[in-house]
Amino acid sequence: MPGHVRKWFPVLFLSLLALLSYWLENKVRVSALSEMQNKGVPDVIVENFTATKYGIDGRPHQSLMAKELLHYPDDSTRLVDPRLLLVSPGQADIHVRSDWALLSENEEDVYLHGKVLVSRDAYGGRSRMDMTTDYLHLNPDKHVGDTGMPVRMRDAKTDVHAIGMTFNDQTRVVNLLSHVHVDYEK
Repeated sequence: MPGHVRKWFPVLFLSLLALLSYWLENKVRVSALSEMQNKGVPDVIVENFTATKYGIDGRPHQSLMAKELLHYPDDSTRLVDPRLLLVSPGQADIHVRSDWALLSENEEDVYLHGKVLVSRDAYGGRSRMDMTTDYLHLNPDKHVGDTGMPVRMRDAKTDVHAIGMTFNDQTRVVNLLSHVHVDYEK
């Protein structure tokens, strides 16, 4: 190797190494950003979220609250610690809560996950009723819901266990799908 090439070899080698490091760092950064977008990093975060739907009479008939609302680039929405209040004139209010939930893109369906609790206030001589499950699909506008998971419903005199359920909030009809066990106290 000639003398002047030998002198400049370390400088050329370090320059090449620096360029390669710069290229590699940019490649990793772009890859990480792309991966985060694909994994669903939220593009909007709202803390202490509240939304209320009003009826034709101007009174609230649905109220949705959450500790956090996370909206993602794929148009999905996740709620942390959601609370839903359903108000129907002449009927008891229904309170729904869970650990987390997903909203459909059209915001008509709510998919509640974790410890789901649905409570119907006492009304017309009937006691308060609580229903628990690990998953519940609700369509509040259609007043319907369902689950394929184990369900427990309790009021002052009744304790019901079942697997799977459908219900209609307006008609107050509940269909228990299988493995139904009822304890009733006179």
